[in-house]
Amino acid sequence: GTAIDEAITLSVAGFREKNIALRVDLPEPMPEIRADRDALQQVLIHLLQNAGQATPVDGEVALNARVEDTDRQASYVLIQVSDSGEGIPADELPRVFSRLYRADNPLIPGVGDTGVGLSIVKSLVEAQGGRIWVDSQKGHGSTFSVLLPMAFAGQPNLLSRGGNGGGGKT
Repeated sequence: GTAIDEAITLSVAGFREKNIALRVDLPEPMPEIRADRDALQQVLIHLLQNAGQATPVDGEVALNARVEDTDRQASYVLIQVSDSGEGIPADELPRVFSRLYRADNPLIPGVGDTGVGLSIVKSLVEAQGGRIWVDSQKGHGSTFSVLLPMAFAGQPNLLSRGGNGGGGKT
């Protein structure tokens, strides 16, 4: 299966304990994403687990993906994970991805207790040339959006940056 399928399989076990429904809406066929498969899987697992933790018993988590065409002729895949938690207060949103927010503020409402994983997610997404952001509405949950470049025919799907041919150890 794809990285997305595997991430779902690895995440839903935690959903069953809370009777959380996972709604998945993916395009058919799913476009190939120009990203490291393991990195993509880690991103999705973190986001799904976070959503599961933020969502109350009998709640719902949604995973959606769609192709976004930009005017620069590059196409991106937009992956969104939405929870039905309490939402993240607006003044906390800037700190959701900061690695150390745990130390100065034990819990951000509306974020699962693996919140520290969100800083890892941001690093992984940006390393793949993508962007991540979160939209949240108090009382209505949060949506994490990940925008990643699509792989095109003729483009190497290995994140080869080309250039100097591997600069050894320094």
